Amino acid sequence: MAKLQNVRTAIDIARAATLEATQRALVETAKREHAKIMSTVPRPGGFRRWVDGREGAAEETVKDFGVIQYEYERLDMVAQFAMETLFDLSPVLSGDYRNSHTMFIRGRAVKNLRRRRAGEEIYISSFLPYSRVIENGSMKMRVPGTDQVYAQASWIVHRRFGNIANVGWTWIGIADGRANGGAIRTGSGGAFDQSDARYPALWIGELG
Repeated sequence: MAKLQNVRTAIDIARAATLEATQRALVETAKREHAKIMSTVPRPGGFRRWVDGREGAAEETVKDFGVIQYEYERLDMVAQFAMETLFDLSPVLSGDYRNSHTMFIRGRAVKNLRRRRAGEEIYISSFLPYSRVIENGSMKMRVPGTDQVYAQASWIVHRRFGNIANVGWTWIGIADGRANGGAIRTGSGGAFDQSDARYPALWIGELG
């Protein structure tokens, strides 16, 4: 009987060691692949992690044969699609308006999202003076339906990416090529709230 007990103990020890090794390998693999994704350009703007269905739990708490899942924020794809949509919708005469759409992060014009921090909204606007009359519909367009560019674009982008990002249309203050700081929407006073400094904009933010 003692010999049988020893055999069972050995089996239990071996099984426990195998499960521990499997769990450790799962954690190491998950962390390694996650690190690769977070360091590869274009980098995700952020991520959410679930461990066995528990959001925010540490990878090391995964159960035997459990599941570690990451969800990455890909606002770079949304912003790129938004820029392309604005370009395609823009009326073309000289081409200046079509090429004037500019991304802003923290009130500064940027060419890409490399310096964007998790949680920060992205704004895209054209600050050519006549972008206002194109947007409010008071300009007679050579081609019907080519006004209200930002309103149209916001709907198109939302329809495609509304499941992974918040997308909207608004007006923002821009003065001297800079949008209104962190509180980028109008309403905070100063030069940014002057009527000739307000421009249509498309904004993109994280869900939740």
